[in-house]
Amino acid sequence: MIIVGLAAIGATLVTALLVGLAWAFGRASWPAWSAVGRWAAVLWGLNFILDLLIFYFGQPALTGPYGGWQWVLWPLALSAIYALFSGGLTRARESFSAFNSRIGAFGGQGGFTGFAGSRRGPSRIVPSAPPAGAMPATSLAGGAALALVLLVALVINGLIVVSTTWFDPNAKALAAIPNIQMVSSTKLPPTDVNHIVLVTQDVASYLGQQALASGGQNLGSIYHTIGAEYTLQSVRGHLYWIAPLVYNNVWANIGQWQSPGYVVVDAEDPNASPQLRTGYHMRYLPDALLNQDLLRHVYLSGYVYGDLADPTLEVDDSWRPYFTVSLMQPTRGFTGEVVKRVLVVDTQSGAISDYSLAQIPSWVDRVIPADAVHQYLSWWGLYHAASWFNPSGQNQQAPATDTPELVYNQVDQPVWLEPMTSSAASDNSSTGVVLFDTRDMTGRFYPLTGLGVTDNVTTAFKSNPHNIRDYDVGNIELYEIYGEPTWVATFTQSNAYGASFQAVGIVDARHLNGANVIMASTKSDALAGYAQWLADNGVTGTGPASSAKPVSVTAKLGRISPATESGVTVYYMTLEGQTRIFKAGLTLSPELPLAQPGDIVTVTYLDTGQSVVTITAFNDQSINFSGAAPTASATP
Repeated sequence: MIIVGLAAIGATLVTALLVGLAWAFGRASWPAWSAVGRWAAVLWGLNFILDLLIFYFGQPALTGPYGGWQWVLWPLALSAIYALFSGGLTRARESFSAFNSRIGAFGGQGGFTGFAGSRRGPSRIVPSAPPAGAMPATSLAGGAALALVLLVALVINGLIVVSTTWFDPNAKALAAIPNIQMVSSTKLPPTDVNHIVLVTQDVASYLGQQALASGGQNLGSIYHTIGAEYTLQSVRGHLYWIAPLVYNNVWANIGQWQSPGYVVVDAEDPNASPQLRTGYHMRYLPDALLNQDLLRHVYLSGYVYGDLADPTLEVDDSWRPYFTVSLMQPTRGFTGEVVKRVLVVDTQSGAISDYSLAQIPSWVDRVIPADAVHQYLSWWGLYHAASWFNPSGQNQQAPATDTPELVYNQVDQPVWLEPMTSSAASDNSSTGVVLFDTRDMTGRFYPLTGLGVTDNVTTAFKSNPHNIRDYDVGNIELYEIYGEPTWVATFTQSNAYGASFQAVGIVDARHLNGANVIMASTKSDALAGYAQWLADNGVTGTGPASSAKPVSVTAKLGRISPATESGVTVYYMTLEGQTRIFKAGLTLSPELPLAQPGDIVTVTYLDTGQSVVTITAFNDQSINFSGAAPTASATP
C-alpha cells in the first residue's frame, strides 16, 4: 500500500534530523557508530509505526505549502520528547545545563569551543563525563527538535497565513475563487412547480425507517438509515431522498461486511410510499470498519494528494449506487480549497473513476460541497467590493444562512441558493441572491433586494394564523413562482424517528408576513391559494400564471374518482374538451359525491398554468334541487 512507503519516508526524515542534530551538538564526544545505529534504528522503528497509524487513521492530505508534509511535525515532536528523556531526567537536566552553558559561552573570549568544554574568561565549564557507549547529545537534539517544531508551527505557519490571506491583494484573490458573475435581471430562473421539494430530510428519515421495517426481511435488526445521510437528487426526472443502509453497530459490521442496499423516499410527494431497494452488495460505506471505510478505501488507493470531502451517495439512471467524493486542494497557503478532481466510487466493487469537473457524468448532481460554497460567498461578500481593512463594513455583504439550500428550479439543474444580506447583524433583508452551480466553480448574483431572509422567514411561516397546532417548519426554499420570488416551506410534526408531513406553506418573499402565508394540506391547493393571493393583492409577475384570473368552464364530465390525501377526501375529474385534470375537496360542494360521468358541470378555477388545477367552484347542472318537494297523500 502507498502508506507504507510514505511512512518509511516520514520515519527516515525524522530520524535523520534527530541524528544530525545529535551529531551537531555532540560531535566532539561522538560514541561508536554501533551505538548510534542502535539508537537510530529504535527511533526509526517507533516513527515508522507511528507514521503508519497517522496515515491509516488520520489520512493527512499531501497538499499545501509543504506539499502536505506538515503532518511530520507530530511524530517529530513526539520523537523529540523521546530523545529529550531517553537518558532519563538526570541526563536531560545535564544536557539542558550544557546547552545553557554553551549559549552563555557563545561570544566570550574563548568563543564556542565545542561540546567537550568552553572557556569564557578565567572560568571553564566541563560537562560530566557520559557513560561508555552513551550518546550525551540526544537530549540536546530533542530540545532543538522541539524548538524547530514550535518555530514552524507558530512562526513560519503564521507568516504563511499572513502572506496568503492578509492585505488587499490576497483578499481580492480569495474573493475571486468562486467566480461570481453579476446578472442584471431581477428575476430568478422560473421554477417548475411540478418538482417542488415538499418532503424534508426529517420526514424522509421517518418514512425511510417505515420502509425498512416493512421490508419483511428484518433488516432493521442489522441496519438503519441516518437522517443526515439522506441525499436529495434527481433520478429519471424526479426528485428523491436516498440514504444507504448502514450497520447498527460494530458487531453488525463484523458479522455482515456489506450492506444490501438503500432507501428511496419521494421528495415531491409526501404521500408516496418509500422504496427499499436491496439486492446490492455495498461494501464501501462512510464510517465502516477498517478498509471498508469509504474515505480510507479511496485514500489507500492512492488519492493522498488532496482533502477527500463530501462523500455523497448518488445513483445513476439505472439505480446503481455510487459514492461521489470531491478531492480538494488549497490555493492560498493553507486555505482557499477548490475541487480539483471528482472521484466516483462503486460501492460494491470499490472501483474508482477519476474525473475533472468538465468530465463529470450527467447523472451526478453535485460535487461542490455546501460548506465550501458558504466559505466562498463569505469571502466574496467581504472583499469583492470592499478593501481588506474595512472596519466600517461599507460595501460588504454576508451569506444570510449558515448553509446554502440545494434548489432544483428545473428537475435536472440543481444549484446552491444563498441569499446575501449586508454585513450589519441587524439587517434581515436581502441585498441579492446567489445561485451557485453544484458542478463547477461559478455562481450568479441576482440583485433581488428587499427580500425577507434569515430567521424572519421561519417566524413568518410559524406565526401564520392557520398554524394553530404550532407545527415545525422545515425545508424553507426560495423559488420563482408565478413571476415572483417565493418562499416555500413544509410544516412537520416531530416524532422519535424524524418528522411527519402536515402541510405546505407559501409566501411572497417581498411581502413576508405571517398573515400572508398560504397554508394548505396539498401543493395544488397551496399554489391555487397563492395565485389567488397574488391576484387579490395586485402582485403581478411575468410568469405563465402572472394574472391567475378565475376561469369558468362548462362541459360534460368525463371521469370522476375520489381519493384520500392526508386524511381528506378529494375528487379528481376530467372534462371533455379540456386537457387538464381538475381537483376539488369534498367540502367544496355536496354535489361532488353525486356527480356522474356524462353530467353537464360548470367548474371555476384559477389559471395557474399547471396540468392539475384546484377547483374553486363546482356546479353539476344535471342535478336539480330547485323543484318543490311533493306533498304526502293521505293513506286511507
